[in-house]
Amino acid sequence: MGTTFTELDPIFHPRSAALIGASGKPGKIGRVLMDRFLDMGFRDLYPVNPSEREILGIKAYPSVKDIPAPVDLALIVTPTNAVLPAVKDCAEKGVRAIVITSSGFGETGEKGLELEREMVRIARLGGCRIIGPNCVGIYSPSSRLPFPLDAGKESGKVGVVSQSGFFADYLTLAASRNGIGFSKAVSCGNEADLDASDFLGYLGEDPETELIVAYMEGARDGRRFHALAREISMRKPVILLKGGTTQEGAQAAASHTGSLAGSGAIWEGVLRQTGIVSAKSFEEVLDCLYAFSCQPLPKGRRVGIVSGPGGIGVCTTDACLGLGLEVPPFSPQTLARLRRAMPVVGGSIRNPLDLSLASLVNPQVYADAISILLEEENIDMLLVVAVIGGEQLRDILLKGLGDGGGKKPVAVTIMAGGPQSVAGDIALLLKSSIAAYPDGARAARALARLSEFAEFKRGFQGNQ
Repeated sequence: MGTTFTELDPIFHPRSAALIGASGKPGKIGRVLMDRFLDMGFRDLYPVNPSEREILGIKAYPSVKDIPAPVDLALIVTPTNAVLPAVKDCAEKGVRAIVITSSGFGETGEKGLELEREMVRIARLGGCRIIGPNCVGIYSPSSRLPFPLDAGKESGKVGVVSQSGFFADYLTLAASRNGIGFSKAVSCGNEADLDASDFLGYLGEDPETELIVAYMEGARDGRRFHALAREISMRKPVILLKGGTTQEGAQAAASHTGSLAGSGAIWEGVLRQTGIVSAKSFEEVLDCLYAFSCQPLPKGRRVGIVSGPGGIGVCTTDACLGLGLEVPPFSPQTLARLRRAMPVVGGSIRNPLDLSLASLVNPQVYADAISILLEEENIDMLLVVAVIGGEQLRDILLKGLGDGGGKKPVAVTIMAGGPQSVAGDIALLLKSSIAAYPDGARAARALARLSEFAEFKRGFQGNQ
């Protein structure tokens, strides 16, 4: 492991933590984090508040220096004018890392930047690193470190680095509700000290992280980011949502985290060159996350479409072709197998395969079609449009995938029931390692991103 991993890994595995600005009063961020630490089961937590002797049944201390034990991590949630004194106390105490959630620093202008630089100077003298300010900190389920929102205690293989606190917090909450587990997540905010590239490098080396999701508005060192991103993409996918691609967005980024966003065109070029999976919205981040977290990479761009409704099958074909995917004819051998297995009335055995009313009357035809197309040499991926949902759909899909599950990526579009039932079915399928979506175009886009990343890896390996 490199020096980045060695230096940063202890930050994600603290033995003790001080919450400076802890509170027992509802409506305070210090109370929210106290509740979350206790919910997560973090053991050696030290509340710090000069006005309180006890908070939620735990002894409180006037200052971090008054804590009678070593402190690995300190979280500062005080008003802006109290942050610098708290940093000085942490440096004198020998705290290893400080998370500063408070805002009012570099994002406000030059005076705020001067204050950030002074905090970093003091922290470094004490051998301490800073995450933030203007962030929500670190989520590490295995270490019981919480985000403000309740993303859960279950660990997984997805790492997150974000210059936006809410993006990281809400992403882990939303995806964990659908069965996606996270190894670590970090919100780095204004990046007075440690920045997104530092944490990207860490997650790239982290053996617990197999897939990375990032939100960035800019990079302090563009050359370093380019080299890191390309090297990491050789080993694990990086899904990135870039904020500030327009002039107006860049101005918003400056007031959000103080970040220099850079040209949108330049960033698009960097993302292509480095193999980063570029998402255009939070929705697309989730769509890509669901595909990359449970599906293999395809060997090519050829999609086989299995659809209950004929019209939606046609529209999904258009969506695939518009994204640069191919919808090729099935081989004569596959057509013969489909002819024997599929109903003879109302449908079509060509690509897209139209199951018509049989998909409602006899949903088992989905399983038959999937098992046949998994063996079709002219097809690299499957896109299934289902008009049934729930456990019935899950069981039919698992039957169709059989021992062939994992050979080719499969994306499922659910068109049954209302939006709420579809959302529940998506979670149900994801927990069975089946990527599912409420719309065929979104499923097609997720498959396209898988294909583009697979091509990047093949191209790199071919040039070695």
